[in-house]
Amino acid sequence: MKVTALTLLILHINSLIDSGKYNDITISDVHTAIENRGLLRFIKKRCGSDIDLSIHLESKVYGDFESFYEQQINQIYGGYAGDERRKWGIENLGLCLVLAWTNEIIQSGEGLELSSRG
Repeated sequence: MKVTALTLLILHINSLIDSGKYNDITISDVHTAIENRGLLRFIKKRCGSDIDLSIHLESKVYGDFESFYEQQINQIYGGYAGDERRKWGIENLGLCLVLAWTNEIIQSGEGLELSSRG
């Protein structure tokens, strides 16, 4: 998977957080969506036209991004759910958790490749 797919997702999530419109998405909401292996689809449904996940959900530009992402996020959830405050300093906003855990996927480097330019 290309890192750019994840960094683009981070930009979208960051914009949602900045809007303040989705501060009611809880950590529990995120946990439930992860357990259902549908975090990206939950975010899309909840945030509607405020987020464009078409390249992540409907396109094959990044292969099967949805499966890759849901698997990676589920692994983090399995190891760290409940430790969000201690490990990432997050205890209030579900989208902040999504941002932190998406960043964690990048930091782990598992299954990732840098985009080549030129």
